[in-house]
Amino acid sequence: MIQFNRYPHINDLVSYYIAKINDKKISEIYENGVQSEIEAEAFCKFIWLLVEHVHADEESGNSVLGSVDNTEMLPDLSYEITGYMRKTGYFAVWERVSENS
Repeated sequence: MIQFNRYPHINDLVSYYIAKINDKKISEIYENGVQSEIEAEAFCKFIWLLVEHVHADEESGNSVLGSVDNTEMLPDLSYEITGYMRKTGYFAVWERVSENS
C-alpha cells in the first residue's frame, strides 16, 4: 500500500476520494503501489481528479474528513506525490501529467 509519512493525513484524503470515485484500477494501484509507467500516469491523473473534487466539495459546502475546506491539504498532497513519484522513478510522468492538467 502506498503510505505517505510526512503528512499522514494525506493517506486519509486519498483513501476517501478513492472510495468516493470508486475506481477499481486506482484502488488496486493504491493497494499495490505504482508498478509501471501506465499505472503512474493513471495514478497521477487520479490525483488531479482528487484536487478537482476537493475544490468542488469546498464550493458545495460538503464536509469531507470533518472539514468543508480541505484545500489547505493540497500543498501537503503535492509534497507527498512528488516524493513518491521520485522514489518510484516516475517523477517525469508526474510532471507531464501535471503540465497537461
